Amino acid sequence: MNKKIVFFILMFLMLRSAGAQNKPFTFEQCLDTALQRNISVNQSRMSNELNKVSLEQSKANRIPSVSANAGEALNVGKNIDPTTNTFVTEAYHSTNLGISSSYNLFNGLQNANTIRQNRLNVEAGQSDIEKVKNDVTLNITTGYLQVLFAKEILAAAKSQEEATASQVERTEKMVNAGKSPESDLLQIKSQLATDNLSVITAQNQLDLARVTLMQLMDIPIADDFDVVVPLMDESTPAVLLTNEEIYQKSLTVQPQITSASLRTSASMMALKVSQGAHWPRVSLGANMNTNYASSRKKGSVNPEGYPFFEQIWDNIGQSFSMGISIPIYSNRQIKSNIDRAKINLITTQLSEQNVKNVLRKSVEQTYTDMRASVKKYDATKQQVAAVESVYKNAEKKFTVGVMSATDFLIQKNNYTQAQSNLIQAKFDFIFKRKILDFYQGKAIQF
Repeated sequence: MNKKIVFFILMFLMLRSAGAQNKPFTFEQCLDTALQRNISVNQSRMSNELNKVSLEQSKANRIPSVSANAGEALNVGKNIDPTTNTFVTEAYHSTNLGISSSYNLFNGLQNANTIRQNRLNVEAGQSDIEKVKNDVTLNITTGYLQVLFAKEILAAAKSQEEATASQVERTEKMVNAGKSPESDLLQIKSQLATDNLSVITAQNQLDLARVTLMQLMDIPIADDFDVVVPLMDESTPAVLLTNEEIYQKSLTVQPQITSASLRTSASMMALKVSQGAHWPRVSLGANMNTNYASSRKKGSVNPEGYPFFEQIWDNIGQSFSMGISIPIYSNRQIKSNIDRAKINLITTQLSEQNVKNVLRKSVEQTYTDMRASVKKYDATKQQVAAVESVYKNAEKKFTVGVMSATDFLIQKNNYTQAQSNLIQAKFDFIFKRKILDFYQGKAIQF
C-alpha cells in the first residue's frame, strides 16, 4: 500500500513538473529571461564595474599614503656604525625600521577633476547598460511579434485548408450526382494539396520564429516552447504628437543620449586634468626611523651590551618636509596631453551629435512608417471585407453548381491573399506603434 502511495505521489510530481515546463511564456517573462542571460548586458555591467573601481581609486588618491620599511644587514670589515656614525672593524649586524607618509597638497586640481571625470564615466556606463537593455527589448519585441504573426498565419492557413476540404467533399457529391464535371473535383483537390503545403510552410515558419525567440532569450531550444497570445489593441488612433515633439521627448528619455552627453562632460574633465599639469605641485611628507647595531655598547668607562628594544627606542628620529615642484619643460609631454584631450573632446562632441542625428532619423522613419502602416491597415481591413463578400457569394454559387471551379478558386485565392495581407498589415502597425511609444519612454507591454 505504501509503495502505491509513493508511486502516485511521484507520478503527480512528474506530471506537475511537465505541466510547468509546458507553460507558455508571456512577453514579460521572455524579456526578463533575456535581460538576465544576455551576454552583452552582463558585459556592460562588468565594464561599468571597472569604471567604479577607477572612481574609488581616484577618491583614494586624496588620502595620504603610508608605507613601512624594515631591513637587516650583516656587516663585515670596516663599516660605519649607523647608530654612532663611527668606524667599526668588527663584524656586527644592524636593523633599520621606518615608516613614512606623503600627501599631495596641491596638483592643479587634478585629483578633484579626475574624480569628477570618473564619476561621469560611471553614470555614462549605467546609461550604456540601459541602452543595451533597450536593444534587447527591441529584439525580444520583434521576435515575440514574429511568433504571434506566424501563429495567425498558421491559423489562417488551417482555416483555409478546412474550408477546401469541405469543398472537396461537396464537390465529390456533386460529381457523383452528375451535377458537376470531374474536372472541378480535380481542381479542388489540387487546391487542397496547395493548402496542405501552405499549412506545412506556415508551421515551419512558426517553428523558426520560436527558435529565433529562444536564441534571443539565450535559452536552449525546446520543442514544447510556446508563448502566450495576448489580447492586443488593434485600434488605430490618430498620432497626437508631431514628429518634432516625439523627437524632443525622446532626447530626454533615451539612455544613449544621456550616455553621449555624460561622456562629453567627462572629456571636458579630462581636458582640465591635463591642463592641471601646468600648475606647481605641493606635497607634504613625514618620516620616522630608528635603527639597531649589535656593535654599539652602553657606557664609556665600563661598556656593556645595549639591548635591542632599548636601542630601537632611543634611536627614534622624526622628520617633516614640504616640497614644491614647478614644471618648466617636460619635452612637450604636457602640451601633447592637452592637445590629445582637446581632440578627444571634439571627438566626443561629434559622437554626441551623431547619436542625436541617428535618433532623429530613427524617430522620423518610425513616425512616417507608423502613419503609413495605419493607412495600410485600415485600407486592408476594407479590402478584406470587400473580398470576403465576393468570396462568400462565389462559394454559394459554386456549391449549387452555377460557377466553375476555376472561377471559384480565383476568388478563394484572392480572399486568402487578402487575409494574409491583413495579418501582415496588423502586425506591422502594432510593431511600429510599439516602437514609437518606446522612443517616448513608454514601456513595451502586451
